[in-house]
Amino acid sequence: MRVKSAKGKALSVKRYAPRKVRYQAKANIVEVRQVVKDLRQINPEIRYKNCFEAEQFTSGFIAFRPQKISSAKQIHHHDKDVVCHVIKGRGRLRLKRRRVELRPGMICHIPKGTPHDFAAGKSGELVLFYSLIKTA
Repeated sequence: MRVKSAKGKALSVKRYAPRKVRYQAKANIVEVRQVVKDLRQINPEIRYKNCFEAEQFTSGFIAFRPQKISSAKQIHHHDKDVVCHVIKGRGRLRLKRRRVELRPGMICHIPKGTPHDFAAGKSGELVLFYSLIKTA
């Protein structure tokens, strides 16, 4: 089969016969905008929703609203690493006493047992996609 590229050049495309699959593949797909609209509020600062769960991990979205006074409280997960991708907004991640400024497109990894917390910047909500990954 021949098709043309965007520049008008002829390209050759091979067709492959589909193979019979012995199992039914499953996929869970979410629309980010819709999930972020439907986040469940757990306190005046934080809204979240778990989207994907399995034995070894949990993934979802969490949003932090700006606060006038930042809490000194930090959390840690005894048996889980945390991986977060900043989807929207600006804010900061605090690891023990170190502060890291966050902006969209950044990804952070927090090893199990590490005290940490997130906070939104002054201008709007900080939205993260997170995964909690069980480690040995």
